[in-house]
Amino acid sequence: MLEVLATIREGIPDLFPGAIGFQIEPDTYLNDIPEWDSMTSVNFKVFLEESFGVSIPDDLLEGGITIGEVIIFIRRVD
Repeated sequence: MLEVLATIREGIPDLFPGAIGFQIEPDTYLNDIPEWDSMTSVNFKVFLEESFGVSIPDDLLEGGITIGEVIIFIRRVD
């Protein structure tokens, strides 16, 4: 879990420049990330797919889920 979280933390500033310095934790809701919107969710999806070699369903990245839930999904299909 920590390796996946570390990779996500590294990618967040490039995807969300307004989130520089924002703490990303497993209980962080996606829609709490500064600059989160439908366009950045697509960019986040591409980032996750390229970083972890998984296919992410569109509905997984709705703002009402947490980073931890995304990590659990990635670890299940990895």
